Amino acid sequence: MSPRPRNRALGLWLAAVAGACACLGADAAWAQSPRSEQDASSGVSSPSGASRNRASGPYFEDNETAPDLPPIISSDDPTADFPEDDSLAPRPGPGQRAVLRDGDLSYPPEPRAQQDGRIDQPEQQTIVDGIDPMTIDTRSAEDFDAFENPPAGYDPLLFQIEDIDPLSDRRTRRLARFEPYDPVGIRIGSFVMFPEIEIGGSGYSNVLRSQNPQSDVAIDVRPTVRVVSDWNRHALEFSVASTLSFYNEFDSENDRAYRLEARGRVDITSRTNVQAFAAREYSQESRSAIDANAAGERADLTLHRGGGTISHRFNRLTLQLRGSVNDYQYSDVDVGGVTQSNRDRNYTATEEAIRATWEFKPTLQAFTEVAINQRRYETIAQSDGISRDSDGERYRVGLSFGTTGRVLRGEVAVGYGRQTPTDGRLEPIEGIIVDANIAWRPTELTTVLLNARSDVSETTTAGSGGVFTRAAGVEVRHAFRRHLIGTAGITYTDQDYVGVPIAENEILGDLGLEYFLSREAVLFGRYRHTRFNSNSPGASYDSDEVKVGVRLRR
Repeated sequence: MSPRPRNRALGLWLAAVAGACACLGADAAWAQSPRSEQDASSGVSSPSGASRNRASGPYFEDNETAPDLPPIISSDDPTADFPEDDSLAPRPGPGQRAVLRDGDLSYPPEPRAQQDGRIDQPEQQTIVDGIDPMTIDTRSAEDFDAFENPPAGYDPLLFQIEDIDPLSDRRTRRLARFEPYDPVGIRIGSFVMFPEIEIGGSGYSNVLRSQNPQSDVAIDVRPTVRVVSDWNRHALEFSVASTLSFYNEFDSENDRAYRLEARGRVDITSRTNVQAFAAREYSQESRSAIDANAAGERADLTLHRGGGTISHRFNRLTLQLRGSVNDYQYSDVDVGGVTQSNRDRNYTATEEAIRATWEFKPTLQAFTEVAINQRRYETIAQSDGISRDSDGERYRVGLSFGTTGRVLRGEVAVGYGRQTPTDGRLEPIEGIIVDANIAWRPTELTTVLLNARSDVSETTTAGSGGVFTRAAGVEVRHAFRRHLIGTAGITYTDQDYVGVPIAENEILGDLGLEYFLSREAVLFGRYRHTRFNSNSPGASYDSDEVKVGVRLRR
């Protein structure tokens, strides 16, 4: 056998091995060397041994796990939309952002998750002259937060519908009433229910509030349920509350009261919302109320309330339109076996207001407000045969400290009020008005709550068209221990009957103590002293009241 064929086969085998090594060497060199700038920008891979292993060039991607199969949408998809850039529209630089516009729902942005490791931040660039401030927001990130991010966080009680009446904003009292625990509520789908009930006993030194004091004791039950939505946009709230009291001797003082209320908020845009409410209240008139009976039965008061607001924020300026209607109905009472009609006390009050607020920062705002009202009675007064219909106006200017601060919340206003009876035989009621609802927390253990209210109250007293009522109070709340909190407060109320020589004032002094057994159970005790002074014969009195009980909640 000739050796030539064997040598030829060996040569072919060695040539094949050399060719394979050359290919492997070329692939390794291509993998270690970067693409050229032209290749990187064009997206076309450099010719190499690796590219020959793909089914076709355009489908090649480094991270493909199945190189022989094309992706669902190829990298050169002709239907893909690419942003146009004409190099003329201004762009925010590092640390800047585009100015927020009405209806922009992308703000506030979603919070970013924490990342481990070092994150390099771009160096802040200096502001370039000529930037349009209406297009690019050149403020620093600290200024963004100071003006737009609320200093306090999420409120577990979900008070989200509070623009209906700024002076009754519950978020202000929420700061003043700090507690070691927050109710967690009961989750019902996208709603949260907050149930609560107070059960206790009361003792009174002057249950009828007269110059001839008579004492009595009572058992009190006060259940309350709030159901609140937990949505990113819009809000709903439903609440039911009741007061039941059972006196030992004076059945006329038993309370059978309740309140039904529904609130709603619709967020039209990020800067515009509409809020509305409707409520029905049924209660027994207090012995200390204007025109209330000093003896005999107490009148039942049925109150229907409704109203709404629309608010729009332009930037720092916010405009609010507000309107409400209240209908008061008093029942007839039995006094000494004689039925006394209260039909002349029934009336309907409507109010319309406009408020303009300028925000310096979320915790400091200035506002001005103008309001008008109309009060219409069912019939003329029995005392003097004169109608108590009237029209009024209120003018206020004030400061608001926001509703989310951790140290200071609420607002204070001063102004002028006038209520003019439609019958010229009654004098107008007018004067300076002061309104306030402020909570201040100077330390983590102490809060101060300040309330003030001025208004014209209705009366059927002969010859008087109304009572100018001014009230102011302060309450201090202090935590002696984490679970032991004490309160002390004083309230002064002045009532001036216009047109008749009647003047009355009342001083209330309160002391309280709460001990939190747990998140769900609280023991409480309260003491109140009342001093009522009047220049009417036999109308002044003193009264003491003590309450003890337990509050259960979830």
